[in-house]
Amino acid sequence: MQKRLAEARAEILRLRETLRVLDEQVAYQQGVADDATTRATVAGTPLADRERREAVEDLRRLKRQRGETAARIDELTSEQDALLDRLG
Repeated sequence: MQKRLAEARAEILRLRETLRVLDEQVAYQQGVADDATTRATVAGTPLADRERREAVEDLRRLKRQRGETAARIDELTSEQDALLDRLG
């Protein structure tokens, strides 16, 4: 049980770092998507619209990955709490 507790702690730490990086990437990509949307609106060209769609899709993918990572952290935290309750 203590081995699993140590594994959960290590994974939580690793995932928190991943979450921090994803937060930075989401913030950056949000700016890229906003800029691409503005360019597509002003330019009105098929190329600008394609760039906007790609930027928005990249942002959506990053947000989904961030959500999955946060959910996994929550799962591991619950598991860790249960393990600690059983030990204590």
